Amino acid sequence: MRLLASTAALALLGLPLASHALDGITDPQGDFLATFGGSHASTDLDVLAATVLYNAGTDTFTLKATLDGNVGSTATGLYVWGVNRGAGMAGFANNLGLTGVRFDRVILLNPNGTGTVAGAGALPTGSVVVSGHTITATVSGSLLPSTGFTNKLDYTFNLWPRDTSVAGIAAISDFAPNNANFTATPVPEPASMALLLSGLGVVSLVARRRLKA
Repeated sequence: MRLLASTAALALLGLPLASHALDGITDPQGDFLATFGGSHASTDLDVLAATVLYNAGTDTFTLKATLDGNVGSTATGLYVWGVNRGAGMAGFANNLGLTGVRFDRVILLNPNGTGTVAGAGALPTGSVVVSGHTITATVSGSLLPSTGFTNKLDYTFNLWPRDTSVAGIAAISDFAPNNANFTATPVPEPASMALLLSGLGVVSLVARRRLKA
């Protein structure tokens, strides 16, 4: 039984999580685009980190961004998440030369705690939470139907804040990642998590007994 639990724990640790961005991505501080027409004092439009979690059990995505300043410092700020669901196009290839930022749907998050999935409607009240340097959104997978990928863990993401007081491409302050997309981190299902914790507990107990011996 102990061997089974230990083996199960190790097996779960070896699940194909490593093929995904387990901790999301980090982005350099102060890397405003040369084309950005807003103020570099808008540190809340400078991405430092971004993470997307996907819970298959509830079919929900949780998108979290950490900025260099308090979200809302720029009243005209907007946080745009591009999602590639399988048919993503390089929408910034011609004007910015970015061939790696691909998307076929966008999620718009506002500093006032509201949000919209373009083409699918407004997010329910409470879906967007702003806290200091972070802005988090919970988005139902039903609002992001596949356009080609069979598994929602294959979806990829990019975040680009904008200053809506500036027109066109000059409104975009940063891309995270700079010229690529990243995948979501899978949230373990409750049964798998319980098995993992059980197995890890047995491994820890065995290790302690060996040390005492």
